[in-house]
Amino acid sequence: LVETGDEDPPHIKEHPPSVTLGRPRVIGSCCKHTTQANSTAVGFTETPHTSKMPGSSTCVLVETGDEDPIISVAQLVAGLIGDAAGKLPKECSALLEAGKFTDVVTKIMASSAKLFAEASEKDLEGSVLIIGSLAQRLPPADAAKCVELLVAAALAGTDRALLRATILFQLYNMVTDAPARLAILVKTLAFVRKAKIAELVAPISRHVEDNYTTWNLDGAATRTMLYDIFSMLAETSGSMSDPNDAASKRVLDLQLKYLATFKPGEALGADAEEVCKAAVVSFVRSSDMMFRCDLLGSTAIQALKGTKSAPVLQLLTVMLTGANGMADFVAFAKANGALFKSLGLDEAECAGKMRLLALCALAEKSTAAATGESAGEVTYAEVAAALQCGLDEVEQWIVRAIGARLVEAKMDQVRGCAVVTRVTHRVFGTAQWEELRANIESWRTNMAGVREAVAKSADAGRLKDASAAVAAH
Repeated sequence: LVETGDEDPPHIKEHPPSVTLGRPRVIGSCCKHTTQANSTAVGFTETPHTSKMPGSSTCVLVETGDEDPIISVAQLVAGLIGDAAGKLPKECSALLEAGKFTDVVTKIMASSAKLFAEASEKDLEGSVLIIGSLAQRLPPADAAKCVELLVAAALAGTDRALLRATILFQLYNMVTDAPARLAILVKTLAFVRKAKIAELVAPISRHVEDNYTTWNLDGAATRTMLYDIFSMLAETSGSMSDPNDAASKRVLDLQLKYLATFKPGEALGADAEEVCKAAVVSFVRSSDMMFRCDLLGSTAIQALKGTKSAPVLQLLTVMLTGANGMADFVAFAKANGALFKSLGLDEAECAGKMRLLALCALAEKSTAAATGESAGEVTYAEVAAALQCGLDEVEQWIVRAIGARLVEAKMDQVRGCAVVTRVTHRVFGTAQWEELRANIESWRTNMAGVREAVAKSADAGRLKDASAAVAAH
């Protein structure tokens, strides 16, 4: 947020009339003869929230000479366009005397191409600080027009891209009107992506991710914002060939937030359909078996039914809910062999993941149905049948499942079975929530019973002590 106080900006006598706009110099603290600005190249502030990007508010001094600061900018531009007679500064002075500040900015920004292309970095940033901060004192409509002119000038080219992006960030921080800030941010996102400024993608995407829920966006606007940032992250993170690295997982998290904006019955566009496919592919390829057990419950994923991508939903359904283990997967693969190649999936790797999930299904069934000492037991023969593997391979699959934290089990080689003490649900939907609710209620009832028993025991003890005391007397 750029603050200049209620009074007119002071005239600081330090340069001769042929003024050079010095790069803002950081000084110790705010005082009457200073202008506050964010001195960090990439920095965001949220109003009224305190969330911000790297960088803090500091006090800077913009040196402009004897004349009005906006006239100093006009003189700078006049020098760039070869206006030796000083026609532009004179015209701007006349407009300023008439109280037409917006017209002054319009006239100066008519030569914005020269200013942004040829002015030194410090002169360009100083000019933007002066125009933008002074504009904030105008009526809202006039202030918005001035800022729009600055934004348009910054977006007019991709040369000096990092400097242009820095200016857009400064303008974003300068404006206090929420819709106007959002409009600048959307344009900045598009510019950063178009100019391929990789070093800015991470901070700007993190800013959006941390704050978009506070901006009161509708579903369409939220999707556009999230789509832009995960697309930029994917484009600047290399090939995204490893689904298990941090960048790939972050992209997937953002894609899932994007898909969460769809409501039941809402049709998927082409972009959303591709995001659904990408999310399913990431799930299938990931080695983290527990990272998304609720993927199948996504409204957007379910909306793939009836689309050309319906087989993708069928693949996910088979892997997460198939009742017949590998038999279901084998049947699906036989009918949709080309799907794996089209999605960039290795059918053998998918089969390996399916075997682990089939083992989870078998363990879940055994722990739910069995009672007594046999609770949670699955025989090696049952595992071999569900996974369609040899008996000599059963133990290695159980070990892999334990290593992936999908199950906790002990193998009994003498009896040829595994005793399962915990298993991860392949899906966690309504039925699983109801089961969890019932378990919690049961625990509460049991705890209440324990408390009541303890209380009765304590009462009985006190009564016994009292009786003993009476008998002693």
